[in-house]
Amino acid sequence: MKIQELARRLNVSTRAIRFYEEKGLLSPAKHPDNGYRRFTEEDAWRLQTILALREAGIAVDDIRTVLERTDRAETDEVRRYLELQRSALYGQWLELRETLALLDGMIDRTEDEPESLRHRWHALAERAKASKAIRDSWADLWNFDALSEQWELNGSAGLAPHVPAEPAYSHILAQAAERVAPQSGEWGLDIGTGTGGFASRLLTSGVHMVGIDQSAEMLRRCRMQLPALETRIGNLLSVPSFDGQFDFVVTSFAFHHLTEAQQPLALAEMARVVKAKGRIAIVDWMDAPDDLYAASGTTPGEEHYAESQGLIAWFQTHGFHAEAVNLDQASVCLVLAVRAPS
Repeated sequence: MKIQELARRLNVSTRAIRFYEEKGLLSPAKHPDNGYRRFTEEDAWRLQTILALREAGIAVDDIRTVLERTDRAETDEVRRYLELQRSALYGQWLELRETLALLDGMIDRTEDEPESLRHRWHALAERAKASKAIRDSWADLWNFDALSEQWELNGSAGLAPHVPAEPAYSHILAQAAERVAPQSGEWGLDIGTGTGGFASRLLTSGVHMVGIDQSAEMLRRCRMQLPALETRIGNLLSVPSFDGQFDFVVTSFAFHHLTEAQQPLALAEMARVVKAKGRIAIVDWMDAPDDLYAASGTTPGEEHYAESQGLIAWFQTHGFHAEAVNLDQASVCLVLAVRAPS
């Protein structure tokens, strides 16, 4: 077919088609006599893919990479690119929400006296700026993509000091899952799911589970072991989900990787995505004595073990009933919070 036919068929301009040609995304054959482009059905399918990726907000250079990976049937890499795009868009959406909240706050203060108004606007803007800086400060300091291979070879021993050694690790997760008590028909979210250790114990009959992690390699191995688990790239500071999507939200042995400044933002993200009357469970080392740092080979400042009573206080302030339960003799604690009826 000619370029005009292809343009009409896919409701796109001929100029856009030529642009994708110039960028090397399309390579139609040319008639040997007159040099006119001749587009095939394969070209049409390829252009459809390009248009879909552009609609999803993916940059032209990244589209080239996705197409190359698709041509080579490298589905894991294609999935990773698409998941990274989804994660980035959710991050932008969260920033827009915070900007809207800033504007709402500024509008609410317009009746203040001019001098007071300037101070209050400045304070609101600084608070929004600080929140964005905290969210953007997340970084994987431990290279969990590489650790995923150690996990597969050595079980939980491959992730010391990030999780306890077996058999304590399995026993702790089983106890926590029993207290979360997933019910058929519920939707659950495991943040920092890794290779799915906690999610696998919550994925009982009739429960729909989503696992998120910042490590694409962890998620790849997780999908191999738990094909029923839906996976997404994300982290505790930027959960790729809309508000009120889950009946329960859990995280295990990930919270201590957040700094003291990041932890309240993570709690707010978990509270944002849980439903009314939903529950949140945090399993981790808490109230850490000095011997925990010695046993894990870390020092204060490298890991940030939360205080269970501090977490309970945050939840109670934000409309939850909360309790702490010790799960073993090595400072592993479950903080379980249930949102109070509104």
